[in-house]
Amino acid sequence: MADSAAPSQAIHSSALSREENYEQWRIGLASLFEANPLDGELDTFSADMATYNLGSFLIGKTSASPQTFQRDANLVSAVGVDHLLVQLYVNGSCEFDVEGYQTRGKAGDLVCFDLSRQMKSATTQLDTISLVVPRQLIRLSPTTFDTLHGAVLDGETSLGILLREHLLSLAKVAPRLGGPDGKLATEVAAVLISAGLSAAVTGQASEADLLGTGVQAIQGFIEKHLVDENLTPEMIMRHFGLSRSALYRTFEPLGGVADYIRDRRLNRAFLRLSSVGSNRGVVAKLAYMNGFSNEAAFSRAFRQRYGMNPREAIIEAGRRAASKSDVVEADNNWMQAWLTGLNAASARF
Repeated sequence: MADSAAPSQAIHSSALSREENYEQWRIGLASLFEANPLDGELDTFSADMATYNLGSFLIGKTSASPQTFQRDANLVSAVGVDHLLVQLYVNGSCEFDVEGYQTRGKAGDLVCFDLSRQMKSATTQLDTISLVVPRQLIRLSPTTFDTLHGAVLDGETSLGILLREHLLSLAKVAPRLGGPDGKLATEVAAVLISAGLSAAVTGQASEADLLGTGVQAIQGFIEKHLVDENLTPEMIMRHFGLSRSALYRTFEPLGGVADYIRDRRLNRAFLRLSSVGSNRGVVAKLAYMNGFSNEAAFSRAFRQRYGMNPREAIIEAGRRAASKSDVVEADNNWMQAWLTGLNAASARF
């Protein structure tokens, strides 16, 4: 099979003034972080980036002077993505704060950030390989996902070394991973990343925590049909030829299949709060566009999960997003389009 090129974006500091370099870098990262030189000055600023869209995840190589990065509640609301950022620190180090928890990653370590949550960090001169991966591709239980934000996999462990070498190789061949090759690379990387992240939060890759291929296929089917109010356990049973007991047993570690569907719909709705406007009927619109059969059921589930009613949450999200409207509306923000497209791409698995 002939190689095909993956869609790419690049920033080359050698071809730009420091002001131009920073502006391109700032815009390129705007959907992920607010980035600023560590000393607030551009006199020593330098940043290079090469990023590739493999269809179901993004991979990028960066090299940059010391900086601060922040992802606040406003940015989370404005961007509205449900992905993980996994970073290999090839050289340099990073100190970061994830919702009050402070820790550090050094050269060789792998660090995971949940892009639906807040964080801030400060780096030395840093070389990284970064992957943005839709949550659905990672084979971990919901309870493990809750502990991934800020998790560090020690690069000196056996699994850390294995995953580091794989990401280095993946980044090297990424320019050629368009089409079917990109899909195969995604499947292989998802297995290794899942094992690495499990080890980062538990100290070892637990067989009980890593989900099997059958569960991943059902999860992919659920993601593809979340907006369909007819998505039920019965629909899944018919599609996969499973008995009720087999389906329920498969999803028992995830809290049950019905609760899993409801929680994924609520997560999807929460990340789309700022995109629905504030006109009459907006709560019903949000309910139906995320697969709930009626507004009342959606409102009850939403309040139980988030401690506020949907209209209150929509107003708050709109206020936050207004200050970040340039992030999601800028014509030259290719990253936002790529992040949004990953949702559709991952659903095909």
